[in-house]
Amino acid sequence: MLSASRLRVPMSAATLADAAHELARCLEESGSLSNPELLQERIEEARPEDVVGLADRAFVVHYRTEAVKDLVVALGRAQKSVCRVLDDDETQCARIVILVCSPPRQLARHLQVVGAFARVLSKPPHVDAMLAAETPGAVMGLPFLTAAELPAQLTVRELMTAKPRTVEPDAPLKSAVLEMVRSGLGGLPVVDADNRVVGMLSERELLRDLLSRYLPRAGGVATPQTPATARRTVSDLMTRQVLCVAPDQPLAEVASLMLNKDVDRVPVVKNDRLVGFLTRGDIVRKLIGS
Repeated sequence: MLSASRLRVPMSAATLADAAHELARCLEESGSLSNPELLQERIEEARPEDVVGLADRAFVVHYRTEAVKDLVVALGRAQKSVCRVLDDDETQCARIVILVCSPPRQLARHLQVVGAFARVLSKPPHVDAMLAAETPGAVMGLPFLTAAELPAQLTVRELMTAKPRTVEPDAPLKSAVLEMVRSGLGGLPVVDADNRVVGMLSERELLRDLLSRYLPRAGGVATPQTPATARRTVSDLMTRQVLCVAPDQPLAEVASLMLNKDVDRVPVVKNDRLVGFLTRGDIVRKLIGS
């Protein structure tokens, strides 16, 4: 992923945006860009989700863009800390900046590379060694970079939430809904006493119920809640047709399946038992979101 021609040690940039532009020029000079102007425009958009801030250690700036034909990486070390302003007006600063660019079709590889750099730079000794490296050659010789290997592909296990919240089918529906609201969850897997998935309770089922019971359609009247309605359980509303995946399935395969089936979240099962939960948002929050 790295080469001496795509390293800037040191960089002259004073801000994070300057650093991104400087590293983009580095990629252009090395012949790695097919459309330099397109990348510069993308940098100017300054979307918050394009930056992973690793405390005061480093920034990983990443773009999926048609400006490149293949995944490329540039790395720079500024003479002084470069900074960005966060939403709460706080400032985040670091001296190491990594630029990752890939074509849209290479989503899985893109996530692997961003996640790998985030893991490497989560260790202060690695950051200290990179800051101490005086030349591109010295950076290229750092053992923690040369020893790092990417797996052939991302799997569900690497992104899933282990031991997720669950609900039993005979639990009061009201309690389950309150649990979802208070926890900010979009859905709960429904499991039996042996931890087998028997259904799913999600916002989709709740919205259907609200439309039919509480929100009057055009010219209609809402149906009042009866005592029997108030005593409903999760099994009365859950869907029993649940798409489940295995922890060792390739992430690209599962993501494509979720999109094709229009599914937002899937239980992860092994030996018929629930072992995790995966949502579309997990990819963003865990590997791309700062």
